[in-house]
Amino acid sequence: MKLAAQLARIGSGNTFPNPAVGCVLVRHHDDDSSSSSLDTILGSGFHPKAGMPHAEVFALLEACGHVEDGVDAARSVMGTPYKTLPLTHKVLDLLQVYKGPNGASELFRDCLSGLNVTAYVTLEPCCHVGQTPPCALSLVVAGVQRVVVGVRDPNPRVDGGGIQILRRAGMDVRVMSPKRSEFVSEEEAAVAVECAQLVEYFVKRITSSQYGLSSGLYDTMTGKKRMMLRAIALRQKTAGNMPSVEWLPEKHISTDNKKDDIDFLHEINIDSRFLEAVDQSLWDHELVLLRLNNIVNKKKGAKILGERVAEILNAHVAQVLGHTALLYRPAEPPVLDLDELIRKESAV
Repeated sequence: MKLAAQLARIGSGNTFPNPAVGCVLVRHHDDDSSSSSLDTILGSGFHPKAGMPHAEVFALLEACGHVEDGVDAARSVMGTPYKTLPLTHKVLDLLQVYKGPNGASELFRDCLSGLNVTAYVTLEPCCHVGQTPPCALSLVVAGVQRVVVGVRDPNPRVDGGGIQILRRAGMDVRVMSPKRSEFVSEEEAAVAVECAQLVEYFVKRITSSQYGLSSGLYDTMTGKKRMMLRAIALRQKTAGNMPSVEWLPEKHISTDNKKDDIDFLHEINIDSRFLEAVDQSLWDHELVLLRLNNIVNKKKGAKILGERVAEILNAHVAQVLGHTALLYRPAEPPVLDLDELIRKESAV
C-alpha cells in the first residue's frame, strides 16, 4: 500500500476534480497473503487525469499483458495534448476498447483467476458507470481474489458500493484503519492516514454543502463584505502572509498579442494542477490571490481568467488589481466571519 500511495502522488493535482489514486496488484506464491517474502508485483498504476480510467485499470493492463508497465502507460496520457509517442497511441486504443460495452471482459476476463492476487488500492474502487466502466467490476472480471482498501470513498456515487460489489463476488475485502490498536500495526495506521491525506480535499469537495452553490454566495455577497475582504487582503499582503497561487510557469505565454486576445483568454485551457492548488488554498484560507502575470498583460485579462477560475471552483472574485485576481469562498467550518468583522469595525 505504501507503493500504491507513492504512485497516487504522481497524478496528484493533475486529476482535479477527481482524487489521486494508486493501485498495486500482488501475487502471493503461498497461502499466507500477509507474508511478503514470496510476493510478486504483477501490475501497478495510478489515475493520470480526469476523464481517464482509474488506477486499477492501468494496473490491470500491465498484469494482463496489454502493456509492459502500467505506470508508464498512465504517464503517457497525463498531458494535454497527449504526447505523440507509440505508447500513448497504444494506450488510447486500449482505453477505447475498455470503454466499449464488454470492454472489461475483452481485456481482463479471468487473466488473474487462480493466481492468489491481492489488489492494494488507496481509495475504494468505484462502482458507478461514468466515462469508463466501474473499477470494482473490472477487478471481479479479472479474477482478483482479495482487495485491500486504503480509505473508503465518501462520494455518494460510491460510499461503500464498490466494496459491496467486491464482497458479493466472493472477494475478501479489508479497509485499512488509521487507528493503532492490537490488531492494527503502527505502520499500517500510518499508511492508512497517508491514503486519507491523498484525498483530503477531494473529500471536502464531494461532501461540502456549499460546494456547487456559487449562486447562493453571490446572493449574500454585499458591498460591505467585498470591502472587508479587500481590507483583509491588504493587511495580509502588508504582513507578507497573503495566500497566493501563480499561473504555472511552464504555461507562460510570451506572445503579447495572445495575452491581450480576449477570445484566447476565454478559451485557453486552465491546468488541473493550477485549479487544485487554488482549490486547496480556498479550503484552507478562504481568500487567495491569483498571480496571472505569466498569462495576461492587462487588468481585463486578469478579470476574465479570475472569473473563469471562480466559476469552476464556485468562488467569488472580490477584487481585480493589475495582473491579480482575489478569490473568496467560505470554507467549512468558516475561517473568516465577515459579518462579525464588519460589526466590530462599525463599532469602532
